[in-house]
This record gives sequence, structure tokens and C-alpha cells, in this order.
Amino acid sequence: MQTFLEFEKPIQNIIEQIEKLKEVAAQGDVDVNPTLLTWRRSCPSPAREIYAKLTPRERVQVSRHPDRPYTLKYIDTISGGTFMELHGDRTVKDDKAMVGGFGMVEGRSVMFIGQQKGINTKMRQYRNFGMPNPEGYRKALRLMKLAEKFGKPVVTVIDTPGAFPGLEAEERGQGEAIARNLFEMMRLRVPVICIVIGEGASGGALGIGIGDRVLMLENTWYSVISPESCSSILGEVDFKEQAAG
Repeated sequence: MQTFLEFEKPIQNIIEQIEKLKEVAAQGDVDVNPTLLTWRRSCPSPAREIYAKLTPRERVQVSRHPDRPYTLKYIDTISGGTFMELHGDRTVKDDKAMVGGFGMVEGRSVMFIGQQKGINTKMRQYRNFGMPNPEGYRKALRLMKLAEKFGKPVVTVIDTPGAFPGLEAEERGQGEAIARNLFEMMRLRVPVICIVIGEGASGGALGIGIGDRVLMLENTWYSVISPESCSSILGEVDFKEQAAG
């Protein structure tokens, strides 16, 4: 079922009207095809108008839209289903919030690394909502070094609300793991392309965000802190709109 954000209500209303007309058409009692065609033609217009004047806060909401494709979907599409995931940091465990492995792009092997949020409630819990622990960043670095060893380019896919801020993550060296990645990514001897596909928050994004090219899809963001965290630090409940800008 399609999910609509608050400011997308006009689009939702049109789509609901189209679905109702389809039901009437299926019953065959009334010819609704002319009306149905009119509604279908009118649907893109409010969508264009709404998305042409999004506020910064609304763009942040779109970046988190549950219907957006996530990292594994992009990787699978780009690699044509050839992606082979590699697991573990060889020290603690396999962090499910960070995925990586080799895939083929136009006949060439590429190392893909990215944060995966999860496509439903159960998978989001399994993926820790795309917030990696230190072992996730150490796994990413292991895979980058593996790609460098065999002369393979690296593509990182960024989509995270931030690195996991839990006590155990800090005890295992969250800050050190991210800092080590920053240092090592600057020294990699293979091409690195970083792509922001949704949220790019704080050091959690930066931990796989140093590259020769940094690209961002439309309606994404890349910042030192999320609007909510910024508002919380400043102690202003209603500061999220300004912080998003």
C-alpha cells in the first residue's frame, strides 16, 4: 500500500478517486472511462506543484519516505542481480546495518558498500534502522582494503540517520572506527564514488563518505547533524524547520 506524507494529501485524494472509479468501471454499470482519463491526466499536475516548492523540512521528510528504494535495491538494480554480499569485520560480528560486496557493472567488478535501513518494521529492527555500530564501519574498511588489493573501484551508498549512539557502540570505539575510515579512505589507491540516496547524517554518513566524487539524489540531504538532533541540543522543540534549512 502506498504511503503518503502530510503535504501529499492532494495527490492521495486524486489517487483515491481514481481507485473508486476503477471499482465502478469493474462493475460495468457505468462508462467512467472519460472521467477516469481526466483524473489520470490531472494527477501529475498537483504532484509537480507540490514538489516544486518543498520546504527544507519537507525535503527531509521525502528523504525518509518509506516507499523510497533502499541501498540493496539500488545495488541489485545497478549490478543486474550479480551482487554477492560479504559479511563480518573479522573482529566482533557482522553488522546488518552495513552491507557490502562485489557486483558487476558493465562487465567490470565493483565493490559496493552502504547502509541498509530495512523495508518493513521487522527488517528495520534487524538492520538497526540503518545505524551502524563500530563493527559496521570496520567491515566497510575491510571491504575497501579488499577492493584496493585487487584494484577494484568502490561505490558507497549513503542512507543513515547516523551512527548508532548506544553505550556498547561507544565502548567498542565508534568514534575511532569512523575516524579510521576517514583517514584510510583518503589514502585508497582505487576510485571511490559516494552516493547519498536518502539521509546523510553526521559522522555515520561521513564514515563511508570520503571519495573522488560525492553525488546526491534529488530530495536527499547531507549534514553534520539531523534537524531533530540539532533541535534537541539547542533545547528548542520547534527548531526542526529552521535546522532543516
